[in-house]
Amino acid sequence: MNRGEVVRSVLLGSMLFMTACSQHTPKVEKKVTVKSVETSSNLVTKLHNIAYEVKEHRDVVVLKETVTEEEESLTVATLPAPEESWVPLKIEDEIEWNAKELLGRKYVWGATGPVNYDCSGFTQKIYGDLGIKLPRVSRNQAEKGDLIYFEELQKGDLVFFATKKRHPNRVTHVGIYLGNGNFIHASSGAKKVVIGNFNRQSFYKRKFLWGRRVIQDKSHFASSSNAESFESAI
Repeated sequence: MNRGEVVRSVLLGSMLFMTACSQHTPKVEKKVTVKSVETSSNLVTKLHNIAYEVKEHRDVVVLKETVTEEEESLTVATLPAPEESWVPLKIEDEIEWNAKELLGRKYVWGATGPVNYDCSGFTQKIYGDLGIKLPRVSRNQAEKGDLIYFEELQKGDLVFFATKKRHPNRVTHVGIYLGNGNFIHASSGAKKVVIGNFNRQSFYKRKFLWGRRVIQDKSHFASSSNAESFESAI
């Protein structure tokens, strides 16, 4: 290939490149133009919606401004109070709930709370919170209320034990019966408040003396909302 042919080839290539570029440019401009039109349309729609919302808001304001004098005089005090139903709540269930709230508290001889307890300090606290006053020590608590034999035990009864070998008939320990053979007590052996069971722990069955029922009124009244939350917690 001579010099003239090279020059012609270069010129021809340049012209083809420029032609291709010039043909591609309108497509780019067209795409930009379409996007611009679409954006403008969206903007118009948004402005229309904003104007409509503003109009609705103004209508609401106007309606609120047309409240009558009679409506303005209506206050919360004149509205009827919502009805609240009251249902009986068993005290023995509340005793169980309050006692279980103290599970795991440390046993300390002579302690009456609010952090540590001994056996009679624990029972005195639980019943005292419900307005039932008990003496300080277990042997005196064992003299209060109605005498209950083992077969007659019900939830909420006090249960008494003679845990010392040298005094097999002397009350030295007290707990609260929960039903189904279970009782809760501040145990010196476990060193904390625990739940025991007569059927699984023969020691306590052998050491049991008697029970005492100190609950007189078996229930008191609580609002239905409080009763529902209490039952769900149990």
